[in-house]
Amino acid sequence: MGRRRPGHRDRHRPPAPEPSAALLNGTLAHSLDFDDTHLPSVLHPSASVVPAALAAAEAQGASGAALLDAIGAGVEIAVRLGMAGYDPGLGNSVFFERGLHATAICGAFGAAAACAMLSGLDAAGVADAMGIAASMGSGLLEANRTGGTVKRVHCGWAAHAAVTAAGMARTGITGPPTVLEGRFGLLQAFCGDQADPDALTDRLGEHWELPGIFFKPYPCNHFTHAGIDAALRLRANGLDPTAIDDLELGAPTAVLRTIGEPAQDKARPKSGYHAAFSGPYTVAAALLGGGGLGVSHEDFTDEAAADPARLALAAKVRCVPDARCDQIFPHRFPAVLRVRLRDGTVLEERVEANRGGPDRPLSAAELAAKFHLNATRHVSPARADEITERAYELADLPNVDTLTTLLTT
Repeated sequence: MGRRRPGHRDRHRPPAPEPSAALLNGTLAHSLDFDDTHLPSVLHPSASVVPAALAAAEAQGASGAALLDAIGAGVEIAVRLGMAGYDPGLGNSVFFERGLHATAICGAFGAAAACAMLSGLDAAGVADAMGIAASMGSGLLEANRTGGTVKRVHCGWAAHAAVTAAGMARTGITGPPTVLEGRFGLLQAFCGDQADPDALTDRLGEHWELPGIFFKPYPCNHFTHAGIDAALRLRANGLDPTAIDDLELGAPTAVLRTIGEPAQDKARPKSGYHAAFSGPYTVAAALLGGGGLGVSHEDFTDEAAADPARLALAAKVRCVPDARCDQIFPHRFPAVLRVRLRDGTVLEERVEANRGGPDRPLSAAELAAKFHLNATRHVSPARADEITERAYELADLPNVDTLTTLLTT
């Protein structure tokens, strides 16, 4: 039988089966492209780890403190695995270069560790859960370039895989002990000789990658954010969009494959979701639209993506590689926006440090506004306030049910 923690409550039943809850919440967490990002691994750890851990904690009747511990460990494992796939010489994630979604692959691995911890498994059981999940993590990034909504499901499926893997480990199924570094292990299979296994254990227990995670201020692909900030600065300085002759968006070369290519598709997104991965469209949205956060959910509806004024302005944006941006990427996602007006005036805004990161953190008020923007799509403002208050008390909650009931009622 599996390794259960003392006091495990078999009588406890979550509102939905663990894997289903993790799948749903992980998909929701990633679908709006508002989830956090770790650099330079270029992955979104929380979108897989938190939904999986929350489902496991509710099913196991765990405390808030136990949930936070599991999330912290799971996120650290996920981003360190992503770091093992970062090649400094290449200046990019090997996962990304190969079209692989590190968020889903590494997220399943870290989330499995979190679920196993919350299930009361010992060290061997946690290792087995990760070893099992490594056979389940997957995801391709082609939808970023040419459209398709399947990417929204990647984090949900990773969370589902994590819960399932932990459940299998509880029943005695085992994973390979060399699942990471082995000849046919995860790193060799996905990254080949470019993998850096030492990144997994470098200063482990002394240095944490988790505090360096970036929180997104806008609900769209993180590669577009510096361009949005540059556009918003120009707008705040009085730029009249009707006076623009053309625009040049400079970005890291690797980034252009996501936000600038194919050029014709990025200038005319196929949907609101596709628009969230378009450098030209997001610049146009920042100059013409924008909600309380500068660029908001309303800018990524199908109707907004088909707006003639936005498409006309997006058609004026040329995406080009920028040498300075290449030097900074992927430790930051920089951009430079150059605007030529009809009278010949040239304006330029360069953004090298993203908002939401350690150098330019979002304020408590901005984080609260972001949460309310998401939550009030489904619950009343009063309920959103109540959830916020309970979340801040999470470390002291004897049972996570006192939070999850607010999310499901």
